[in-house]
Amino acid sequence: MDSFDVSIDHARNLVRVTTIGELFQADGEKIITIARTTAAELGYNALYDVRQSVTNIPIVEWFQLPRSLEVFKETKTRRIKAAVLISPNDAIDIYKFYETVMYNLRLKLRVFFNEDEALEWLTNNSSADL
Repeated sequence: MDSFDVSIDHARNLVRVTTIGELFQADGEKIITIARTTAAELGYNALYDVRQSVTNIPIVEWFQLPRSLEVFKETKTRRIKAAVLISPNDAIDIYKFYETVMYNLRLKLRVFFNEDEALEWLTNNSSADL
């Protein structure tokens, strides 16, 4: 991966991750672990902005990731509500597959093209988030 930045938006109770360049499985695991751990410590949600990245992760790994990554085994980090901002040029079907995998595991994650819609969903405390 070329780079990633993690910032805290206290006004929105949000951990924001911005990535640039190629993302591989190890990069994704590191980013998810840092963001979810930080968000859990603060009681915040997470926004992953990968619009400037290309993801090179096999589809089977998208299925395995929430089952095998240690951060998803902790109750506090499982509760994090996360939005993924992607570009219309991204592998939309893979991200939608991941969204479905997360939904089936009762993890709150949605994929968006529009940042305002993602922020609206993240700040909405509705019980119908899943």
